[in-house]
Amino acid sequence: MTPDEPDMVNPMQDMGLIQDKQALIEPQGFLVPCNAARLLCERYIPDGGRLYDLIDRYDNIASYVLNRDNTAHNADVMRMVAPFLRAFGATDLAVRRFYDSYLPAARGAAETADHLISVMPTYVNTCMYEHAAYAMCEKLDIPLGQVSSTSLDLDGTPMTARGAAAVREMAKDICDIELPAMKYEFGVPLELGADEVAMISRMDEIFLHRFPVTPAEDMVRSMDSVDSNQKAYALIDIRKTSRVDLDGTVYIGGEAIDYQVMDLVRDGNGLSLSFNGTEFAVRGANVAAITEDCTVAAVLATEFYDTGIQGVFDLVEHWDRKHLEGDNIPDRPLVDTMLRNHPKKLPTVVRVTRNNATEVAEKSDAYRRRMLARHAWKNMQR
Repeated sequence: MTPDEPDMVNPMQDMGLIQDKQALIEPQGFLVPCNAARLLCERYIPDGGRLYDLIDRYDNIASYVLNRDNTAHNADVMRMVAPFLRAFGATDLAVRRFYDSYLPAARGAAETADHLISVMPTYVNTCMYEHAAYAMCEKLDIPLGQVSSTSLDLDGTPMTARGAAAVREMAKDICDIELPAMKYEFGVPLELGADEVAMISRMDEIFLHRFPVTPAEDMVRSMDSVDSNQKAYALIDIRKTSRVDLDGTVYIGGEAIDYQVMDLVRDGNGLSLSFNGTEFAVRGANVAAITEDCTVAAVLATEFYDTGIQGVFDLVEHWDRKHLEGDNIPDRPLVDTMLRNHPKKLPTVVRVTRNNATEVAEKSDAYRRRMLARHAWKNMQR
């Protein structure tokens, strides 16, 4: 799934109506309150959640701490877990049916998606597998043509019984590795702890030596994943198509891989909104929302559409019930809906600055972890 091509007809431009705002979305953690790939690993792979967490940790350390490129550690987490799903029997049809049945939608997700699409050109660029993206689009009535996602071809990947057995054995060996608990501070020079060094060493042995001699390597290299670089390239391509600059762009995200594109939008005076974001996402944002109610994002995006980034900053700095019940609100019904949803306490919305970034990042990251845990596969079965 890819966004509309640059040479497609734009009826608004033909009528002389030039749109000066646009929105880009990473729905995971926002419209979809779960980690969709981890959910899938838990469903199909024994101890799959732990497998995902270890590979994700390995990928993050290799990318953000050791500064390796993709050729050094093979791939990002979405591509790295795919062969394990294949080896444990996942098929494209089964995965699609799984997401149709179990992919959760956040509170107000359908209404928020519909509102954003009706207000401004809206594009979804997600790290989720295309099976999850299709399911999300059907649940929330999002046009498929505005969505790009990580490819996953399980049925078209040849894997012999011996090859699958080798991959399953690697999964068992990975799950035997201790998951380090050390937390790294953003932008602070560090030395890896002993448990981290041990994990990297064992994962390197698996992914750099055992992995390449199995069908898993070909599967990884054939996949087209949405990573941090692809998100930045997508923003550039969409700007060429829409002719909307960064100061007219809303980006809503929360993944660590959103940092690069969020940082670009923030520095370009657009609205870079961390929605239940990881520490990295918050560091790239100028506004952070911590809530499972998607309506909050619609309120902020509408304010940005009407008044620009300074108007959003003013709204956030007066984020209280008295101000939100006042007259200077662009979309009264939308804000009233949000207020009804939260009769006692409003969702947390703050402007992210150099002085408060660390505190906001810690609160947002902790909230995100709790939210994802609530929507883990094991809890869905209770």
